[in-house]
Amino acid sequence: MDRIELVEALRAAGVPDGEYLIPGGPASRGPRADAYYVLREEPGVYLVTLWERGVEETAARFASEDEACRYLYGHLTRRAPAPPPDSAQIIEDLMARREDIQREAREQYDRARRHERG
Repeated sequence: MDRIELVEALRAAGVPDGEYLIPGGPASRGPRADAYYVLREEPGVYLVTLWERGVEETAARFASEDEACRYLYGHLTRRAPAPPPDSAQIIEDLMARREDIQREAREQYDRARRHERG
């Protein structure tokens, strides 16, 4: 996979252009996100970096463009797992017990503070 194929694949997968910057690939459409990934080439290495708040951090290094493109594609198309089927019931149970949970937490905190003081 090369940069052009990467951008085409990301667009086909529905990844917004603002989440990545691929110099040498097709022009980006739309505004850049607050944090976005960059695929760039340096002598002998392809870097995948993350730009966030004006700071660039290297996420991964690769010997080939294909490896870097496949990594970035996998990273940007990875989705969070679906919640378990009973998650709505778990949340409802927690909300029903929230006062008891808060009281128990406060009691544990108070016991720890007393133990700390000796």
